Amino acid sequence: MISPSLDEARKELVIGLEARKLVVMVASCSVEYTGRTGSHLGEGERLVIVKGDGCILVHRGRDYQPVNWQPSGCIIQAHANDGTLILKAVRPNPLESLTLVVREVQFLGTFLLQDDAEFILHASEEEMQRAIILQPDIIEPGFKILDYEKKVPPGFVDVYGVDAEGNTLVIEIKKDPAGFPAIKQLLEYLKYLQAPQGKKLRPIIVAPSVAKGSQSTLAKSGIEFKQLTLQKAVEVLQKHARSDQQALKSWL
Repeated sequence: MISPSLDEARKELVIGLEARKLVVMVASCSVEYTGRTGSHLGEGERLVIVKGDGCILVHRGRDYQPVNWQPSGCIIQAHANDGTLILKAVRPNPLESLTLVVREVQFLGTFLLQDDAEFILHASEEEMQRAIILQPDIIEPGFKILDYEKKVPPGFVDVYGVDAEGNTLVIEIKKDPAGFPAIKQLLEYLKYLQAPQGKKLRPIIVAPSVAKGSQSTLAKSGIEFKQLTLQKAVEVLQKHARSDQQALKSWL
C-alpha cells in the first residue's frame, strides 16, 4: 500500500498481525518505551519492521542497528486514537512496552515468507585465532598470550602463553571437529616445548567440537579441549570492531 490512509493502514496491519505475517512500514511516528528504563523518540520518518514471532524493530534512515526494538514473544496491537494510528508491542516478562504513535504512512506491506534454509557460518582458523588474541579469557580467565604462530620444527603453534598459575598453554586451533590428525599434530609440537621448572605444560585443542571417536584418544593423550564455536569467534571480532569504531569516533 502506497500512502494509505491511517484507517486503511490499521485494517491491513490488523490482518497482517493476526496472520503472523512480516510487516514492513515506512511511516512518520514518535516512539515511547516503558519498562526497565524509559525513553522518548520524537517524531520522524522511520522504517518499522514487525516479524511473525512478535518482535518489532524501529530503524532510522542511518545505521544498521534499530533505534528502538522489542524481542520476539511480544503481544502487538494496532488501533486508532485521535487521528493517529497506535502500534503497541507489549512484552509480558519482563513487563515492558514499545508504543508508536503514527501520523502518516508512506508505505505498508505484509508478507508471508517461506524460509527453511539452514544457516551455515563460514569462518577460518585465522579468525578464531584473532578472536583468542583479542579476548584471551574465552580460553580461560587469567590466560596471557606470549606468542602466536610460534615456530617449532614440525610447524607453528597457533597460540602460546601462560595460565594464571604460570603453566604453559600450547593451543592448536581447528575450525572443524577436532580428530586424530589434530591430536597427532599437537603431540608432535610438544616434543619441542617445555614448561618452566615447577610448572606444567598444558596442551589444548580449541575447536567447535571433538570428532566422533576421538574423545578417548584425547583424554589418554593428556590434551585438554576448549570449545570455541565459529559464531562465538565472529561475535568477539564484531564486538572489538565496534569498540575500535567507538574509540575512533571519540578521538575524532
